[in-house]
Amino acid sequence: MIRRGLILLGLGCGLGLLFATWLQPRAVQGGDAPAELLDDPAPPTQRSVDLSRPFVEATRKVRPTVIQVLNYIEDRRGDLHQQSSGSGFIFSKDGHVLTNRHVILNASRLAIKLHDGTVLAHMKVLGADPRSDIAVLQYTGDKKLPIAELGDSDRVEVGEWAIAIGAPFELTSTVSAGVVSAIGRTGVLADRRANDFTQYSEAFIQTDAALNPGNSGGPLINLDGQVIGINTAIETGREGRSNVGIGFAIPINLARTIAIALIERGVAKRGWMGAMVGYGNATVLKREFNVDLPGALVITKVIPNSPAERAGLKKDDVLAKVDGRSLQDGKMLGARLSQAGPEGTVEIEYYREGKKGMAKLTLAEEPVDTYGMEVRSLDGAMAKELGLPARLRGAVVTKVEADSPATRHRQARVYPGDVIYRIDTRFGRFPIQSKEDFERVMLMHPSFIKVAVATRGGQREFFLKRWE
Repeated sequence: MIRRGLILLGLGCGLGLLFATWLQPRAVQGGDAPAELLDDPAPPTQRSVDLSRPFVEATRKVRPTVIQVLNYIEDRRGDLHQQSSGSGFIFSKDGHVLTNRHVILNASRLAIKLHDGTVLAHMKVLGADPRSDIAVLQYTGDKKLPIAELGDSDRVEVGEWAIAIGAPFELTSTVSAGVVSAIGRTGVLADRRANDFTQYSEAFIQTDAALNPGNSGGPLINLDGQVIGINTAIETGREGRSNVGIGFAIPINLARTIAIALIERGVAKRGWMGAMVGYGNATVLKREFNVDLPGALVITKVIPNSPAERAGLKKDDVLAKVDGRSLQDGKMLGARLSQAGPEGTVEIEYYREGKKGMAKLTLAEEPVDTYGMEVRSLDGAMAKELGLPARLRGAVVTKVEADSPATRHRQARVYPGDVIYRIDTRFGRFPIQSKEDFERVMLMHPSFIKVAVATRGGQREFFLKRWE
């Protein structure tokens, strides 16, 4: 039985080989190959070379400066695990890197991977700004790094070519190209619950160059190889999380202003004009202000001794344009104030009693809006005086303004002597150990916060809202 089985198996294999040989197509000999395969490759036409060359040269110039940012988190045993990655680019001889804040969020350690695959771990975070989603890192090692050239995003025009470089899905040094689809796109990152138009800090460049997860923080460049934006967000439609042809980049001029502040002070303050504004549609503008505009901002209050007052602006002035850009979308004003920064200038076109005027404002530094609270750092002596543990650290409230967000509701209010030890915002959860920590969170200008306070009687947590 066994022997016959082996014979049958051998016979089957033999017949299989015979049929396979018979059925297999005869190998084509070299002389039978089509001439088209044997001819020399056709060279590109000069027209093709001329059209492609700007893309090739721009990419060749910038690609070595683009890095992959590796975000590591430490587990309970002290082991590091990569939790995410994004992109960035080197822009100074001192090793400064621009990227997105969300790329480095919650990192225990950061590293960067260069174009040639080299991984550098000597990375320091100089600052991160939640309102613009910009972060600045610095490489502190000895390796000399290539530098990207920063362009002028105010000169960007709709329809011009744009190239995105980054590491989508960890595919390093990936290049995609498209056009600038729109400029001045607002509301991409802003808190839509806020109604103070001067606090928005974004006016994005929209592009159809393919952006996908991992592109965040990488450069958007023009055909001169100059960075015009930082790729930050994509529209994915209702279904997936990948590119559908709509991506957004932070204009590099705004990134410059924020980066300077982060490098010099660790926090980014915006330009401040000192006027409160509201939005008016075409019907309201025509009926109440005798102005024919599809929409504009109307000043509701001018702060005494502010840049707005010094420039001659008054209550009920209708603000039509800032630096030549329409304020029909109210968020544009905050974006321009952010980009100009403290001591920067903006030019506003306005209407007063139906007559057009121009005002040039030299902006001041955005004041820290503290929800009506004054605080100081809590030390051991003060903690003892308040009957609190000596080891407790935070910001102790020394004064609260009447009818402020901090006192508006009986069940959710702050009292002198309360110690704020944590604040939760839409930007994240922040431990508060000093007055400086408190002010740093307030500089983010959150529209609502959840405060955790400690008192002699125990601990409380509650929400405060800046606007009603």
